[in-house]
Amino acid sequence: MSAADGRDVGACADGNCEIAVSKPVTFRFKGPAGPATLSVTEVGPNKVEYTIKSGNSQSTGGATGSGQSCITVLRSNGGGNSCSGQGDAARPSPQPDAVVIQTVTSENGTAILRIVSD
Repeated sequence: MSAADGRDVGACADGNCEIAVSKPVTFRFKGPAGPATLSVTEVGPNKVEYTIKSGNSQSTGGATGSGQSCITVLRSNGGGNSCSGQGDAARPSPQPDAVVIQTVTSENGTAILRIVSD
């Protein structure tokens, strides 16, 4: 899998990016309630785990298995996660007053992260 923004975490600062990560990384991006932080805590073959902090809220997610993905939706008043076997699904659609974060596992140990703002 390739990512539109390569491995450039700086591309995520504005709340819109698609990057590939193959090791733990932490970066800031524009969230619905101000600055937010995404920390990829573990990444490997068919596995990704992460934590997102936005304001006083924190959300964790992770997927294990071939072609698994998680979506976290951040809103100014909180957020939520859902994980499934969506695989290398298309970029998630923007949602009003929210930031959508998608993580997708891959067999080669590189996860794809997509952040979408309206």
